[in-house]
Amino acid sequence: MLASLVLGLALNAPRVLDPNTAYDPKIPTIKQVLGYDHGDEITSPENVAVYLKALSAAAPERTRLVEYARSWEGRPLWILVVGSADRMAKLDSIKAGLRKLADPRVTTPAEREELFRTLPVSVWLLHGVHGNEISSSDAALAEAYHLLAAKNDAGVDAILGNAIVVIDPMENPDGRARFLFQNLQGRASTPDPEPISAEHDEPWPGGRSNHYLFDMNRDWFSLSQPETIGRIAVHQEFFPQVSVDLHEMGGNGTYYFAPPADPINPFVPKEQRDWFDVFGRNNAARFDERGFGYFIRENYDSFYPGYGESWPIFNGSVGMTYEQASARALAWKRDDGLLLTFKDGVLHHFTSAIQTARTAAENREKLLRYYSGYRQSAIDEGKKGAVEYALVPGVDPSRAERLARLLVRQGIEVRQTTEATKVGVRSVPAGSYLVAAAQPTGRLIRNLLELNVDQDAAFVKKQDERRKKRQGDQIYDVTAWSLPLAFGVECVPSALAVSVKTQPLAGVATATATTLPAAKVAYLLPWGFNSAAAVAEALQAGIRVRVAGDMIKLNGATFPTGTAIFRTSENENLAARLGAIAAKHSVTPVGTDTAFVDVGGISLGSSDVASMKSPRVLLMWDAPTSTLSAGWARFALERRIGVRTTAVRVSSFRRANLADYDVVVLPSGDYSTLGDDGVKRLKDFARAGGTVVTLGEASRWAAREKVALIDTRTENRDGSPEKDAPAGDADKKKTDASKPFDYEKAIQPEREAPENTPGSYLRVMLDPEHWMSAGTDFEMGVLVESRRIFTPITLDKGENVAVYAKKDKLRLSGLVWEEAQTALAQKAFLIHQSMGAGHVIAFAEEPNYRAYTEGTMLLFANAVLLGPAF
Repeated sequence: MLASLVLGLALNAPRVLDPNTAYDPKIPTIKQVLGYDHGDEITSPENVAVYLKALSAAAPERTRLVEYARSWEGRPLWILVVGSADRMAKLDSIKAGLRKLADPRVTTPAEREELFRTLPVSVWLLHGVHGNEISSSDAALAEAYHLLAAKNDAGVDAILGNAIVVIDPMENPDGRARFLFQNLQGRASTPDPEPISAEHDEPWPGGRSNHYLFDMNRDWFSLSQPETIGRIAVHQEFFPQVSVDLHEMGGNGTYYFAPPADPINPFVPKEQRDWFDVFGRNNAARFDERGFGYFIRENYDSFYPGYGESWPIFNGSVGMTYEQASARALAWKRDDGLLLTFKDGVLHHFTSAIQTARTAAENREKLLRYYSGYRQSAIDEGKKGAVEYALVPGVDPSRAERLARLLVRQGIEVRQTTEATKVGVRSVPAGSYLVAAAQPTGRLIRNLLELNVDQDAAFVKKQDERRKKRQGDQIYDVTAWSLPLAFGVECVPSALAVSVKTQPLAGVATATATTLPAAKVAYLLPWGFNSAAAVAEALQAGIRVRVAGDMIKLNGATFPTGTAIFRTSENENLAARLGAIAAKHSVTPVGTDTAFVDVGGISLGSSDVASMKSPRVLLMWDAPTSTLSAGWARFALERRIGVRTTAVRVSSFRRANLADYDVVVLPSGDYSTLGDDGVKRLKDFARAGGTVVTLGEASRWAAREKVALIDTRTENRDGSPEKDAPAGDADKKKTDASKPFDYEKAIQPEREAPENTPGSYLRVMLDPEHWMSAGTDFEMGVLVESRRIFTPITLDKGENVAVYAKKDKLRLSGLVWEEAQTALAQKAFLIHQSMGAGHVIAFAEEPNYRAYTEGTMLLFANAVLLGPAF
């Protein structure tokens, strides 16, 4: 009863946005519009829009409400731009001025001085990229109300007089809707603060991610999701000097704001770091005044460039993450016995956001000068070291094109060569892509294209000391992200500007459907990522396709393993039908009037040419799959490869008629819940001609002795096979009393997992004769983020399609401990094992990681499309 009374008092205690502010009654309160006060309820995505529209209608001269994107599930994403009536009347002119400020190359010093004198500072407040981090979106509504309704408030007057504030209230409406549905379904008659209660315990997949289960706080440079694409467009419209991404953390914390923790990305200059301190100190002063707890320089770093704070940082913004302890409902009982309420979170986020906007407004001219100086210094730094990067189309030109256009969509200038040239001693063909470093986005360019971005040596030393003591590391995210490595594209840096004829590249290719030149016999399409997607679409359109299991030499040209063959005798109106598909996917089929091949390859009618089918894919879904792995796989299958996919909950797998499918994909996870019957069903499916594809932890499960989907094992730290833990005392260390006691040896764990590799790129070598290697140059970088080590499969059991390189050639980028390099060298990354009429294909790591590892995603496409053919 006492606990209920305390909870009731806490939930009904007054929460004043700002105790010294009076509000204009002409601006509707949230209670007048939605029926509850700030923090009384978790506002739904639909009601977020309802209240924004009400505010904008009440103050049209001081607001502009814009829908900037639609989610996969069709929900709108909004920004509310707030400023003084005078500023908003000139908003288009202000945006043009901010665009000029962002590029010092197009303005004179006098013009820049005029911009410093007249422009407002641009402040971008982003909320709720993780759908279950709920308080920030409601705080955004409070921020908008406060800025529009506050009367005679010095802070608001400063903000409206010196800034435009771009409020993005809800970055992930799909995730928020999913969380709210689950929360309401589990809610008690009165809010239950017990962490174990149903309203806090989210079922799979939870509300953090979007429709495709992506963590969109890692999507900023990969631009795979429509929500992120829309946000980048907002940035390119308002070029903010200050950007804040408001999040939530575990309920036992307090509040975090800048300065960030180590390591800080080396491309963050000192002046930018100084601004972190300015905003941090002003936030601290306000939090101290109101009695709110907080911490700084812990947990949350600014190293990875794909966060919602860091991508703006490398465009010159003072980008910051703010984290509020989460109630994950209306109330949460902390471990210390105190009660944290949703209202607390709303109030704390509101306070930091308004204080940040005020700090920016009070430093308007300084921030504008800083921003212009940042963009100019990026240009100046780009004239030293590597001044240009050449992206060279290889055996799969589509990946180089996709990478180049991805850069353009982020505001980076890319030129395509129209003639062959040399970059240093390297000859590069026409159609290569050049990226000059001397651009206002120069620090973003270096982050994305350099092979390595090193962490601070003192930080690395500290992590080395911690791991030797078996303490958890403080590495927050991956340590490598080089896009050329991720895409499997050669990137050649040049110390000199490349002199060659070029044309500017657009961010999106324009496709014009054309009828292909006539061919009497067939069209041949060399394999690659775009080719794979084109073949998938052709198969669904009823076009018959065959695939070469070996090289073809025809009409003086060489067509590698994996080349798709479209025979005119098997397909009506092929030139027009295939031409439309080829144009859409930017690929060029090659026609032939003869099937008489040159010496040195197989024939078009060879038994090594397999007939393809449009694969029917069953994707394991729901617990125990990793939400990220499942989402990445589904996105790759549906949106990048374009194949029919049925997501089947693991708990329903026993009811699936596997005869209806050609491929079963197991995302990362431990599938022990399938039991012996589930394993038998998978094996019978493969023996009947099916393709089973396992990813990451699913491959580890498949290698277990009791499962034996693949006949190899994962390894312990000492190289011994990983086995189920023995019962009783069978695994205790034996000591030799005749020898001196060795303390260091005695404290080492038995049967220990291998050293962790924290998101680094390692070199693998691929089997050039295997169809799984189609579309590659037989060597690529793969992202490793695990402790998994697979012993290579023996020749009598299967094939090691991709193997990690020898130790001296292994590491490409990122942090890889010496012990991990020793253990991983020449171990298996990709295993193919025949099973009856079908096969099992096992990836040691996640091939679809964050949807930007295009090189390994191609291998995944090969497994899905070519597996059923071979």
